Parts: sequence; structure tokens; C-alpha cells
Amino acid sequence: MRQQAATLLEQLGVLPLLALIGLGAVSALLGPEIFGMMVIGIIGAVVVAARPPLGVGTIMLLLMVQYGSRRYEREGVAGLTGLLPQGSGLLTVNNMLGVFLALLLAYHLYRDGDWSFLKSRQLQLVLLITLVLIFSGFVSGVDEADKASVGVVATTAQHPLRLLVSRALLLVLFIFFVRQPRDLRLIVGLFVLLALATAWSGSGAAITGAGRAEVSTYRAGGVEVLFESTQNPNRLALVCTLALVFIWEYSQAHRLRRWRWAAMVAVMLLVVTVFLSASRGGLIGMAVTGLMLFVRRRGGSGRMLYAVAALVIGAMLVQEVVPEQTLERITNIPGITRSESLVGEGSLQRRAYTYEIGVEIWKRAPLVGIGPGNWSYVRFITDPLRSGAAAHNSYLAALAEGGLLCLMLYLVLFCVTIRDLLRLERSPVIVEQARADGLEWLMAATRVCLIAFMVFSLFADLWDLVFSYFLLALAAVMIQRYQPVPAAAVVRYRSAPSAVPA
Repeated sequence: MRQQAATLLEQLGVLPLLALIGLGAVSALLGPEIFGMMVIGIIGAVVVAARPPLGVGTIMLLLMVQYGSRRYEREGVAGLTGLLPQGSGLLTVNNMLGVFLALLLAYHLYRDGDWSFLKSRQLQLVLLITLVLIFSGFVSGVDEADKASVGVVATTAQHPLRLLVSRALLLVLFIFFVRQPRDLRLIVGLFVLLALATAWSGSGAAITGAGRAEVSTYRAGGVEVLFESTQNPNRLALVCTLALVFIWEYSQAHRLRRWRWAAMVAVMLLVVTVFLSASRGGLIGMAVTGLMLFVRRRGGSGRMLYAVAALVIGAMLVQEVVPEQTLERITNIPGITRSESLVGEGSLQRRAYTYEIGVEIWKRAPLVGIGPGNWSYVRFITDPLRSGAAAHNSYLAALAEGGLLCLMLYLVLFCVTIRDLLRLERSPVIVEQARADGLEWLMAATRVCLIAFMVFSLFADLWDLVFSYFLLALAAVMIQRYQPVPAAAVVRYRSAPSAVPA
């Protein structure tokens, strides 16, 4: 071996020295900062080429924390976003990483010829929805100059059509590269950790009175949350509920005593954050989600006792931590409690008025809508009060911006996805296979999260957020991984004595 090493050194000669001299020259020419970024980029490209799921997870992280937003200084947990490298224009880290993964995808397709990912119905429907919205944007006739002339400011720095295309590309990359169980667990774990950090920062904003100034100072949210989109209390409640489902299902599938208390503390933090958000839609969504989780996990008196104890502890914690003004607002639910003196009553009236205006906007273009991102402008010129407020309802926003065709496609997308996941859960063969992979809990959690997402969609604009594509991507990968088995295989499985459940 020593002889082989010596021979290799003789063959290399002065090449290492020349390489060091070349690197020094490049560093002197480009400067230390650009040279350092170049080295980091090369190392990152090598890592992503070896493990593409890490690249997909990085893009999701950047999108969830809204990489590139520098409108204000963020402190606390949210201040960690300042450590992310900045970009300019289209030359951002997530865009460059997406292009690199797209080239890597093309290489894999050329090498292996595996086009099976295109059979995913979730991917097909999302691509069709994207095409419909792009067509709607082109035929809407709304000019950006017209928006600027009336003072309607875009809610995002990215053009709505480009945002839709980038989200669709993320879904393609996720379905193609994230296929192994460990990769799915890694990305879900990343989401849960970020959601817990977001809940912690959002709760602190409500307790210290530094909540979102546009709404009120007593509600969770504000500029200090890690997920920037969760400045909106309704979206913060959604993220907390989704993380709660993942933690709960994982803890029930893996009954590790050492993690039980950690899971309980995390769940309590998420529940309290939902209450601190003062979002009535969030409370309804969490209640529906909790009911689904309880009904899905059937058990005896022991489980009922634990559920009652958890409710008592949670109620006591909420009573101690959540301010009275927040509780007064969140409990003012239409059809249950209604009083002009309660906090938030004006919000209910504004939402009812928004729905009326939304129907008028939809009548302008019933089939293909007014185009994505045009709600604020069209509402401003339609509303006698000259308001450009959001729709606060994903179904209404899809109907207005994409027309009846877009809304029907969205409903088909969610219904087909939930039905396919439920079909997998009802197959004993598939459940055993998923349990062997350590994914049976994720299958159920994703289905519950999608139903919860549809409930939350009644109270907020959510369908263009990265969270919806994240859930759909998880569902699409598991549906493709665990295709429904033939009926004959199920009969053989049930007839086997060892397959009969205890």
C-alpha cells in the first residue's frame, strides 16, 4: 500500500501545488466573500447531488420562513432568518437550488427512464390547476399599472403566476426525490421543529403584548414568528394544529416512555398558541381535528380517562395563560354565542360583507375567474367602501380568481387525495407494509391534516401557501409507494391464521 501511495504521488507530481496556486489566484481575483460563497455552493451542490432529498428539504425550509423578505428587522427566534444568505432578483438560494434539482431530475430521467412519478393524480391535478390559473391570469385583462394607480400593493414580493409555477415545481421535485421512509420522516420532523419554534415565538408575542399590530397587540403572531406567513393568527393556528397531529400520531405509534412527557409539553404549547391566536376559525379547526384524532384511536376506559385528564390540564393552562380579552374574542362563535359587546363581533360582520362582495367579483368571470393575485384590485374597484381586504376564505378566493373550473379542480384534488389515503388505511396488507417502514402513523396523520386543512380553508386564504403543497406531496408519495393491492391478495392475507389481529 505504501508503494501504491508513493507511485500515486509520483504520478500527480506538482498538480496539488498548482491547484493551491489556482485557488489562491481565484480568491484574490474574486475576493474572500465571493470565493467563500463559491466554495460553499460547490460543497452544497455535491451534497445535494448525493442526497437530493436534502435539497428538497432546504427549499421547503427557505419557503416556509419566507427567505428573501427583508422588509423589517426580526428578532428572537425569527432573527435566525437573518443568518440565511441573501439573494437579489431571481438569483436567490431557493431558485438556484430548484434549478439545480431540476437539472438533476432531468439527468435521472435520461439515465433511468423512470417517468412513474407522472402517474400521481395529485401531481396531475395540481399541474392542471396551475395551467388553469395561468390561463386565467393571461385573459383577466388586469394590468399591474392599474393596480399601482389605485394604490393596491402586492401582498407578496413574487408575481402570483411565478409563485404558482415554483410551487408546482416543488411538488414535482418532492414526489420524484423524496421516496424513502427516512427522507419522509426527516422532512416531517423538520416541519414539526420549525412549527414548535413558530408557536413559541408567536405565543411570546401575545403574552408580551407585541402581537401583530395590524390586528391587535393581544393576539399571537406578529413579526417575530419564525414562519413569516403565520403573522396572520389564522395561519398560525393552522400550523400549530398540523404539528399537533404529527406529534400525536407519532407518539401513539411509538409509545416510548421517555418521549411521552416531551410530546405532552409540545402538544400543550401548540394548544395554548391556538387559543392565544384568538382565531375562532383556528379553535373550530383544532376542535374538529381533536375529534378526528380521538375517534380514530379507539380505546377503552383508560384512553377515555387520559383524554379527560388532558382536557382538564389543558383547560387550566389556557385559563391561566390566555388573557381574558383573547378568550372573549375566540369564544364569540357564530350560531353559538353572539353579542354586540363581545370582542370580534365586527370581524364577523366584515366577513359576511366580504362574502357578498366575493360573489359579485365571481360574476365578472364565472368560468375562469379574474386571475390569481387580482382579488385586492378587483375588490377595491367593486366594493363601494373601497376596501382591498383579503377574502379570508380559500374556497371564495379560488372561485373568484380561478372561476368555477378552478374551484371544482381543487375540490376534486382534496377529495381524491383523502379517499386514496383512506383506502390505504383500510387495507391490512398495506398497513402492515407501512408499519414495517415506520410510516403507518404518517399515513393517518396526513389524512387528518388534509381534512383539518379543508376546515381551516373556510376561514383563511391558504391554498397558495407552501403548507398545502407540503401535505399534498406527502400524500402523493405514500399513495404511490403503497398502491392498493389486488383483491386476491387481501383475501389470502385475511385467510392466513397469523394475519388475524388480536
